[in-house]
Order: sequence, then structure tokens, then C-alpha cells
Amino acid sequence: MSSLLAAMILITTAVNAQQSAATEHALVLDSLIVRNIAQVISDSFGAQVELIEEFIREAKQLEIDEKVPATAFIGIAILESTGFTSYLYQNAKNPFGMRATPPWEGDTFVMWHEGADSPFRKYETPGEAVRDFATFLRSRKWFRDALKCSPTDVECFIIGLSANWKKREPGYASDPEWPNKVRRVIKTYKLESLTLKQAASEK
Repeated sequence: MSSLLAAMILITTAVNAQQSAATEHALVLDSLIVRNIAQVISDSFGAQVELIEEFIREAKQLEIDEKVPATAFIGIAILESTGFTSYLYQNAKNPFGMRATPPWEGDTFVMWHEGADSPFRKYETPGEAVRDFATFLRSRKWFRDALKCSPTDVECFIIGLSANWKKREPGYASDPEWPNKVRRVIKTYKLESLTLKQAASEK
């Protein structure tokens, strides 16, 4: 019996060691993917690599916590903030162009927009911006379809944020080309590699 127990302990130890090594390898691979994507975005727009990496990691954490696609969040942020270099982002860390409309009670940043001084939401960290964007989407009933999508189904999420005039649902942006612009950003910066990696790890 003692020999059998010893053998079982050895097997368990070996399995745990393999799992630990696999996890460590996945983390290294994940870091490389994030760094490479951040570097390409930085080369295109001039934003700091570390800043972009932090945003990507916050989006991925939100994906884990709330099952929303980080790839789409990152693509939208790049589009709306011109690669994290827009005037709004530089002054308010607001990558989504979120206005300070009710029920927002946080800090605001006022800038000239569409012919008038307009208040926008002001954040302290990328994580705060990412989480508030998710909260905003949940507060709008016409985005429910997007929030029902699998975190690996980026296309479903983009469609869910697009205008649907048959249902009389406005989209996140008034530009009819907005969904295609988000898709192009995702393709250009290979953001789908973040989604593909997660999908593979879930098998």
C-alpha cells in the first residue's frame, strides 16, 4: 500500500509540475503577444508601449471577469483615440470618447467638440476606463445583443454595437462605416491573435 501511495504521489507531483510549466509557458507567450501588438500600435501612432500594454492587460482582465471580448474593446479604443494619442486621451485618459452624460458623477474634461464645449468623462487609469465602458454598455438596452456574445466572438459583439434601424436601435457611433473601421483596426494590428489564443486555451 505504501508503494502504491508513493507512486500516486510521484504521479501527482509530475502532473502538477507539467501543469505549472504549461501555465508559465502560456504566460510568457501571452506577454510576448501583448508586447508585440503594443509595439506595432506604438510604431503606428507614437503612444508609449507600456501605456498600450497596460490597456491591453486591463481589457483582457475584464474579458476574464465579465466575459466581454478584449479584442473588440482594444480595437474600439484604438479607433476612437487614434491609437491612444488623441487630445481627449492625453488629457482625460478617455479612449472611447465617452461623454459625461447622466448618470456620470465622476471627473470631467471639457473640450470643443462638434461646435460646442462638451464635457467628457475623465479617468485616472486604463482599468477605470475599460470597466466604465462595460458599465455604460450594460446600461443601454440596445446593446444587450452585444453583451450576449461569447468573449471569443468579436464579430457578434461588433454587430451588437452597430445601429439596427429595423429595431430602432442606435449604434455606438453615428458613422455607418464605424463597424468596418473597427474591423480594419482589429485586422491591421492583428488583435485577433489575443482572441485566438484564448479560444485555443479553452479547448
